[in-house]
Amino acid sequence: MRKTLVFLFAMVLMVAFALPVGATPPTDVEFVVESSLLGDSGPFNAFGPAVVEGVVCSEGLVYDAAGKVTGLSPNGFNFQGIKHFVCEDGSGEFFVNLQARIDFRKGVTFNWNVLSGLGAYEDLHGAGSGFGIPGVPCGNPDDCVLDVYFGGLHID
Repeated sequence: MRKTLVFLFAMVLMVAFALPVGATPPTDVEFVVESSLLGDSGPFNAFGPAVVEGVVCSEGLVYDAAGKVTGLSPNGFNFQGIKHFVCEDGSGEFFVNLQARIDFRKGVTFNWNVLSGLGAYEDLHGAGSGFGIPGVPCGNPDDCVLDVYFGGLHID
């Protein structure tokens, strides 16, 4: 009986060490994006350990790849969209799913997650939340919003 238990314990250890290691933990990132409500591209800057450690580039342009308005109410609406981030340094591109709530009384809040990537960001993953400041930097809240994304990114 004791030999059987020792054998089973040894097999469990072998299997445990043979299994692939899980995903790397996310590294903190902050994106500041100038978004046009007219569909034009806007610049982004990225900050934080994810930039320092080379997980993501520090700047580029963001394009609206898709978007729709849902959940209209007297107090606001929901926006669901896909943002296409293109790095200025040519290292790659990635797509972010954005789920926003535009509340006329409370402001703009959103959640985001990485959908896919190209180049150096083919295996990029991550998610977070954020807020928007209407009218920054263009001065007209009907034309632009400054989006601030907070979250974590990792490459696996």
